[in-house]
Amino acid sequence: MRKNRTLRAALLGFVGGIALAGGVTVLASDGNTSAMHHMAGPMSQAEMTAHIDKVCRHMYVEIDATDAQKAALDPIFKQAAAELIPMYQQLHAGHEQVLKLLAAPTIDRTALEQASAAQIAVHDQIARRMTRLVEDSSNVLTPDQRKQLVAHLTQHMSMTSSMHG
Repeated sequence: MRKNRTLRAALLGFVGGIALAGGVTVLASDGNTSAMHHMAGPMSQAEMTAHIDKVCRHMYVEIDATDAQKAALDPIFKQAAAELIPMYQQLHAGHEQVLKLLAAPTIDRTALEQASAAQIAVHDQIARRMTRLVEDSSNVLTPDQRKQLVAHLTQHMSMTSSMHG
């Protein structure tokens, strides 16, 4: 049970990172800077696809994936990213909406509650999609590969949090 939760958290970090990077770059056209924002503008769809491919190739090396596993996992991860990116875009738009509501001369509590409910609904969608991703990808990986993936992603997530904390 604990291993399934750990795997879910690790894969959430992996695909969530891909989706978040995609969402951030798609939304970066407002002039904000981000790690994924190029000087010339946000990532194109081709650049996004190349980035996802690069992340997947790196992961495949880390877990010593077979060619058959790569062929099975590629569409799983790409489909998840394609479905998750719009969800992260919704979260970003909702965040912007909340900021505008908070900056208004008068606070509209009803609008804030509605915005909050919409954000919770998107988070629920993301959680359901991530659960499906974990289930689909765990059927392809061996138990040892899942352990390797969890170890790698845990290390990556701890390094990332230490850089931001």
